[in-house]
Amino acid sequence: MRDGRWLSPRHPAREAFERDFPKVDLEALAVYCPGCKAVVKLSRRSLNARTAGWCMACSRGVAA
Repeated sequence: MRDGRWLSPRHPAREAFERDFPKVDLEALAVYCPGCKAVVKLSRRSLNARTAGWCMACSRGVAA
């Protein structure tokens, strides 16, 4: 498993993150959070096919 990176720009809340990444991806890739090193599943997909996930411990979006 590889390390993830923070999403830029930073999403202030999970609601804004879910609005920018509306599609749910069932074949989620898992990466390590760059902050707390927890496993984060990249289960959300944007309209332009970018994948991302939300780290609950850090309250930030993570991408591959």
